[in-house]
Amino acid sequence: MNNRMKGFTLAELLVGLTLGILVIGGATGVFLANQQTSKANMVLSDMQNIARLSFQLMSQDIRNAGFSGCNNNARVANTIAIAGTRPAWATWSVGAGIQGLAAPVGVINGTNTTPATEALRLMFGSGDSNAISNYDGSVFTLNITPVLAAGEVAVACDDSESVIFQANEVDALTVTHQLAGLNADANLGFLPEIDWAPGLAPPRIFSRNGMVMRFESIAWFVAPSNDDSEMNSLYRASLIGDAQINEEVLFGVSDLQFMYRNRDSGAFQTAAATTAAGQWGRINAVNVSVTLDDRIFNGQEVPANAKTIRFLVALRNRL
Repeated sequence: MNNRMKGFTLAELLVGLTLGILVIGGATGVFLANQQTSKANMVLSDMQNIARLSFQLMSQDIRNAGFSGCNNNARVANTIAIAGTRPAWATWSVGAGIQGLAAPVGVINGTNTTPATEALRLMFGSGDSNAISNYDGSVFTLNITPVLAAGEVAVACDDSESVIFQANEVDALTVTHQLAGLNADANLGFLPEIDWAPGLAPPRIFSRNGMVMRFESIAWFVAPSNDDSEMNSLYRASLIGDAQINEEVLFGVSDLQFMYRNRDSGAFQTAAATTAAGQWGRINAVNVSVTLDDRIFNGQEVPANAKTIRFLVALRNRL
C-alpha cells in the first residue's frame, strides 16, 4: 500500500493567506481606531482638567460679586477717581459689583480683546477683614494688624454704609485715608452716584462694629496669547495695589459668552439687554460658556459639544 503525502494546494494556501490578512487587517483597524479614540479622550481629559481650575477660579469670583461688606448694604460710597473720572475697574455703581460687556468689548486694561467674544467685570470686598475700633475722619484704628498694605484699595463698612477708598498709609494698627493718590475726596460719606463729583462727599463716622477689608476688582476676557499671537487665551485681570494686572490663565480659548439671570423675571438675558434696561443690580446668576480652540487638540477628532464647557454660577450675595 502506497502512503501518499497529503497537504494544501497552492490555491488553498492563497485563500487561507488572504483570509488571514483580512482578519489581521480588521483587528489592526479596530486597534488603531480604539487607540485614536483613547488618545482623543486623553487629550480632551487633560484640557478639561486644566480648564477646570480656571473655571473654579472664575466661579469663585462670580459668587463673590457684589459683596460690599458688613450687612452687604446697598449704600456704597466711592472716593476712587483718576483725573476726576472713575476707572472702569472701580465703577461699582453700574452694576453694584457685576457688569457684563457685550461683544465687541474693545480694550480691557490696555489689552485688545478678541472680536466676537464677551467679557465680565466683578467687584467685591475680600473675606479677610479687620474690626474698626475708632475712626477720626482720616485714620482707622483697627483691632489687629491690618490685612491691607499702603496703596491698596479698600472697603470700609458698618451697618449703614460701605465706602471704597485707597489706603494711603498703613501702620501697625492704623489705616489712613487722605485726599491723595486715587482718592478724589477727603471724606467718606455717601453721595448718590448721579450727584458725585470730586470733593463733594460729606464727612462720615464709622461705628465700632465696622470692618475694613481689601477691595477686589476682576475682569475675565479673551485676547491673543502672549506666547502665540495666532491663538487666543482666557485672561483674568485682577487689582494689585492700585492697578489691574492681566494674567493669562488658559491657552487655546476661541470663545467666551455669558447669559445673565434676572431675579425678578427668572429669565436669562444678554449683556446688551441687561445694560439697556439698567438691570445689573437685579442679576443673581451667570451662565458661562467657554469654547476651546480646535488647534489645541493636535489634530485629534473631538466632538463639537465636548469643546464647549458650560457652567452656571449664582451670586451668593443676591440669593
